[in-house]
Amino acid sequence: MQQAGSGVGMARVEVEVTVGAPRERVWRALVEEAGQWWPKDFYVGQAAKGFLLEARPGGRVYEDWGNDAGALWYTVLVVEPPTVLELAGHLTPAFGGPATTTARLTLTEQDGATLVKVEDAIFGRVDEHTVPRLREGWRALMGRGLKAHVERQAP
Repeated sequence: MQQAGSGVGMARVEVEVTVGAPRERVWRALVEEAGQWWPKDFYVGQAAKGFLLEARPGGRVYEDWGNDAGALWYTVLVVEPPTVLELAGHLTPAFGGPATTTARLTLTEQDGATLVKVEDAIFGRVDEHTVPRLREGWRALMGRGLKAHVERQAP
């Protein structure tokens, strides 16, 4: 049974954020320091102990709640240091799904700074709120999270 506003389809978002640091520094922060910049209000578990990104094909991007509990956000598909990270994940009904999401993060050096481009596509249950929610989420993660973290640190 299909409910109103719960159609199956696709939504796609692109977000770009410029980080005032060399690409290698931004890459290191992205893949090695996720737990330091991932905003606390993005955690889905109330007792989250950290956020981890295993930067290898098949690696996990997940919240660690301790005692083998947690939440899997993505599985790593492609790692091309220091330029490309591709991820695939699933959205459960609690987070707007059911849907599958694929995200590609590309880092490009620009005059001593780094352009971080996120391309995210969701396939499955989408509605008129999906694109604005995705865009706002990625802007917060890359801006308030990654960019702010890197620019606060020494290179």
